[in-house]
Amino acid sequence: MIHITSFSNPKFKYLKSLAKAKNRRRDKLFIMEGREELDLAIKTGLTPKTVAFCDTYISEKEVLQIHADSTIEILQLSKPIFDDLAYQCVPNNYIAIFPTWETGFDQLSVEPITVILEGLEKPGNLGAILRTCSAAGVRNIIVAESDIDLFNPNVIRNSRGAVFNTNVVFTTNDRALNFLQTERIECNVTALSSDSVDYRNIANDKRNAFVFGSESKGVSAFWIENASALIKIPMHGELDSLNLSVSVGVVLYSQII
Repeated sequence: MIHITSFSNPKFKYLKSLAKAKNRRRDKLFIMEGREELDLAIKTGLTPKTVAFCDTYISEKEVLQIHADSTIEILQLSKPIFDDLAYQCVPNNYIAIFPTWETGFDQLSVEPITVILEGLEKPGNLGAILRTCSAAGVRNIIVAESDIDLFNPNVIRNSRGAVFNTNVVFTTNDRALNFLQTERIECNVTALSSDSVDYRNIANDKRNAFVFGSESKGVSAFWIENASALIKIPMHGELDSLNLSVSVGVVLYSQII
């Protein structure tokens, strides 16, 4: 076991560096915390490369019970070091570094519902949407034309572990549409248009994809031109839109209830 008490320690600096996407992509590793999320990661079969803890929050004995594999690097951090790295400085929390992964279309089984997110801008929104999809039993999420990194700390944190039980494919609009056409999935596109119908009019007896655009721009002309149907959520107040993750939840739950 390695003890770290200095901010100049190379291992501390490396842990800190994984907050940047370029370093995560280079080393194919990501850092995460949160006891519930870590427990779920382990339950799904992931093994961390490194575990870092502070005995102010969790005992060495418990960490070693959770991670008995002798190949896992264990780091004991002083409280100032841990507090600098962690988002949650609370009892039972610790930090782990896991290998990243990529999901392709060939790994998707065809599901009743697919969610497509075009031009997604905010990592926190993706995390919240993954959490919503997981809760609704929707496993396939396609992120098109977006630079967001699945392993961004805000995605991991806001997904509350859903990143481990959903399939997220990053791709282009063309490839996403090709997947829908190949699998004969209906393409329902959210858009504020005079041609849009109430989202509750979409029958759930077919394979359905629901396409959502960014909060700032909405969906592009590409999806509107290739839609099986344009849909909207009726607005009865002064505002004309919802937070993206809320919109996804509203539409998905209309399909499963």
